Amino acid sequence: MICLHQRTRNLRHTTSVITIGGLLFGYDTGVINGALPFMSSRSQLNLNATGQGLVSSILILGAALGSMFTGKVSALYGRHRVVQWIASLFILANVFCALAPNEFILIIFRFVLGIAVGAASEVIPVYLSEISPINARGMVVTRNDFKIVLGQFFAYAVNAIIGGTFSNIMWIWRVMLVMASLPAAILLLEDRSVPESPIWLWKNGYFKRAKLVMQRYLQPKEAKQEVEELQTDDDSVTPAQTWRNVLFSSNIKILLIGVGLAIAQQITGVNAIMYYGTLMLEKTGLTRSSSLYGNIIIGLVSVLSVGISVRIVGRFKRRHLLLAGLIGSSVILAALSLVTRLLTGLGLVITVLAFITLFLICQQGLISPLIWLILSELFPIDIRDVGMSFSTFFVWMADFAVSFIYPILMSALGLSAVFRIFAGCGVLCLIFVYLVVPETKNRTMVTSN
Repeated sequence: MICLHQRTRNLRHTTSVITIGGLLFGYDTGVINGALPFMSSRSQLNLNATGQGLVSSILILGAALGSMFTGKVSALYGRHRVVQWIASLFILANVFCALAPNEFILIIFRFVLGIAVGAASEVIPVYLSEISPINARGMVVTRNDFKIVLGQFFAYAVNAIIGGTFSNIMWIWRVMLVMASLPAAILLLEDRSVPESPIWLWKNGYFKRAKLVMQRYLQPKEAKQEVEELQTDDDSVTPAQTWRNVLFSSNIKILLIGVGLAIAQQITGVNAIMYYGTLMLEKTGLTRSSSLYGNIIIGLVSVLSVGISVRIVGRFKRRHLLLAGLIGSSVILAALSLVTRLLTGLGLVITVLAFITLFLICQQGLISPLIWLILSELFPIDIRDVGMSFSTFFVWMADFAVSFIYPILMSALGLSAVFRIFAGCGVLCLIFVYLVVPETKNRTMVTSN
């Protein structure tokens, strides 16, 4: 019999290892923010505006592809094995990106890197939700969001420190990119110390191993309940998961809710700030060097916000926290639209930084982690892999749309109008969540429906 203290240690260790994938997710999406000016120089890759857009956004298209198929792959081969493959892909893609001799090679391997990022964004929340006790699931799954924003913070810090210290060395962007290989190697090595998902083991006939894994993380009563529900589920659910079964069945409603949540996570413009924060701050009057350091503030606020979320998410209903976050972010975006139209000079810089800080508290502390958490709990077991893949695909496609269209809107309409559009999107998301999104707190992994 494993004692409570040991089960807690097991859960903490497994979570720490698996969420290195979230750290890589964050670093690789954030590092381009500061690396792009260096790689665009004439002595390096000499990127024009189109090249910069491709290098930045191709990772997101790769992530969409990776997330689309990872659910089926992990259903066939296991969550644990897929995480190992993802770690290997992170290492290879980061090394080849850093060594890229030209724009074409860089774009290819940024796309490959995106596949790894997308795969991690799909499989890690599912794995964490399947090993966690019900009362700890919210805290465990949101730790992945914490690692994502921590990775982005590390990327911004590396960009500012290395980019500022070696500002005259144009090839320094290669160092920025290759640094992500180290945590990827740690994930590959340490992942051997964690088990396969007990849900996957059971659904694939490894009943004894599944029970042993449950005993590592769950109290005896909860493990027994999980086994009983899995046994009941085996009698009532066909294990095969296909797109046809999901799209042309009664499951279509829950799938559409997942897609709506996925889009809601992105269309309030959070990644316009995370990807283009340097350029956004330059528009307020800051120099490039000051904007790079301003980005560190953005990253730090995100880390602290998700850190708070990890502590509170298990205490309140998911819907209530998500609605609170959407109300706050919509009001703040509307305020940003107003101040960027009325203020100038130092007052504008200080006010924009203050409001962006408040926006990130709502977005990174409530909206993003709650949506990932609800998605991981939303789908019944017979469509979980397909449903999560489909929803994550739309997370990335919405991300791509926002990151692609933001500079176009910025050029055509200006910063104030862009914030006004994001505020309007936030109101639409608020209505959607209020009307159709169900509460998922305290549901077991088998009975979610």
